Amino acid sequence: ETLAGTRVRTNLDDLASSISVVTKKFLRDTASFGNQELLNYTPNTEVSGIGGNFSGFAGQKSFNESQKLINPGNNNRVRGLDAADNTRDLFLTDIPWDSFNVGRVDIQRGPNSILFGVGSPAGIINASINDATFKRAYRFENVIDEYGSLRDSLDLNQVLLKGTLAIRLGYLDDRKKFQQKQAYNDQ
Repeated sequence: ETLAGTRVRTNLDDLASSISVVTKKFLRDTASFGNQELLNYTPNTEVSGIGGNFSGFAGQKSFNESQKLINPGNNNRVRGLDAADNTRDLFLTDIPWDSFNVGRVDIQRGPNSILFGVGSPAGIINASINDATFKRAYRFENVIDEYGSLRDSLDLNQVLLKGTLAIRLGYLDDRKKFQQKQAYNDQ
């Protein structure tokens, strides 16, 4: 079920819109922590930057990377058009999402996203934030990669008053490293 297609909880089978639902398990299996990693695995999407699959500079008069470095979450292209709008729980946002506190990501491709508010003709990428639930749950993750990156995340959900009050806390320490070969021109 999703709210992305009609803003009313609807089965995905009943929607005529192109929507991909990415679960927490898929995010974990592909080590996707944000748009930059996830959009490499979803259909009809592209992302630029380190590990991306397009430059993001087509049709521009000058090569200026500063805006793409300031807001890497919007450095994508959906359906070959433009960057999709980022939403958090269906509210437009400029804050990039991170998988440590996201339960699922809905990617709605195409102009149908405009019908339900302000939206890009490319689509919407909606991140659903983890809510506090009425069950006790704890999760710790430690991710290490070949370049020395270290990522620790902690997710705590505690019931304070049974059936009335629960609290959820999330912690993230992400130290990303990568290796890039030096560029040279040998003539």
